[in-house]
Amino acid sequence: MQTVRAFELLVAASLAVCTASVCGAAVVAEAAPGATRIAPWKDDKKAAFLLMFDDNMPSHVKNVIPELKKRNFTGTFYVNPGKKPFWTAVWEKDIPAAGMVLANHTMHHTGAKDLAGLEEEIRQCSEAINKVTPNCTEPRLLSFGTPGVNKDMWQFSKEQLSGLLGKYHLIDRGPFMGAAIHYKTGKDMAAVVDQAIAKGSAGYIVFHGVGGEWISIPLPDFIELLDHLVARQDQVWVTDHISAHKYETERASAEARVLEATEKQIKLGLTSKADAQLYDYPLTLVTRVPAAWQKCQVVQGTKKTSVAVVNGAARYDALPGAEPITLQAE
Repeated sequence: MQTVRAFELLVAASLAVCTASVCGAAVVAEAAPGATRIAPWKDDKKAAFLLMFDDNMPSHVKNVIPELKKRNFTGTFYVNPGKKPFWTAVWEKDIPAAGMVLANHTMHHTGAKDLAGLEEEIRQCSEAINKVTPNCTEPRLLSFGTPGVNKDMWQFSKEQLSGLLGKYHLIDRGPFMGAAIHYKTGKDMAAVVDQAIAKGSAGYIVFHGVGGEWISIPLPDFIELLDHLVARQDQVWVTDHISAHKYETERASAEARVLEATEKQIKLGLTSKADAQLYDYPLTLVTRVPAAWQKCQVVQGTKKTSVAVVNGAARYDALPGAEPITLQAE
């Protein structure tokens, strides 16, 4: 009984908020059971990397998607559903079903003469994407990439565009950084991956043609990049833009708080200031557990997961919100 009481006093002394910015792996490894850090990226990877593809080209269907599927990678495809003949049935069914993520590149890729016309281009594109996305629920976030059009057809201020993006829950992917323009070889593109790892950031490259069509990168160079990502998979999370954006946004204000810690059970609260209706991506947590635990069950709401204990800590995914997280020895 005295041993249990001493253990509880030690835990009580260590109860604290642990975030990714202040609680690193070494701190968790040395802390009392219950100490938790929020991983910088999913599965505690050092960086994220996003593969982006513009204009729903035939070479994406022929060359890109088969290579992504071989490696279990996800790509973000910025599509123009009104652009014939490039928008085919495969974009409406097979590609979304394969787990690829469609993003807004405007309906026709022709720009717009006025703000009302731009809004229609954005609205129609989002509606077309949501219509073909499996298990789609609205509202939801979509990625947005500005189409490259003649300057006289895109004379909108940043404030005007930002207002429309906010109205339709669109997230701008950022400045255009493209293959065959900024990065001309496989080695150039592989270097972007290594830079993201060194910075702990979300790196990305935008592609047009891959082994064909316009602004094209040779297929062997693209495969060189993919193989480099495979070789770095222990360090980099290859994902779509919105998943990375959600994770990063939630993590920025997330807190993991110890509610209870005993030799048999740990209970945590996980919160984030991000809008839970739109930001609903699980965060990866790493929690210190009692030395005797070799495996534990993680429960949050109706979700139950069994995880191994490695070096005295359990790594698992949890969703910020009202439901507490419970870890129990198995």
